[in-house]
Amino acid sequence: MPEVTPATRSEILSELNSARHHFIVTRDATEATEDYMGLELADTTLSECAAEIEKLTDQAQIVDTLRRAYNQLPVVSDGPARPAVEDMRSTLVDLWKRLDPEA
Repeated sequence: MPEVTPATRSEILSELNSARHHFIVTRDATEATEDYMGLELADTTLSECAAEIEKLTDQAQIVDTLRRAYNQLPVVSDGPARPAVEDMRSTLVDLWKRLDPEA
């Protein structure tokens, strides 16, 4: 697959950071502790995803990284952080579909 431009990679990282920020704000606004319902895992997963994408230029590798992050996010069935985790999932899917519409 082709390489992504620096501008595209920057946009991806910006959206990941925005989703992570939204998640942190939501988490902090609740009574949940960091490890409640895998919240620490969710935060770490998105942070590691962004760090890896910072090093990549290949479109397929970035799509794979986004998919792995999606699969590593904890399943949150209920609770105050569910909307933020679902927002993370949605952001990851939107990003990889933008890069590879057939994915």
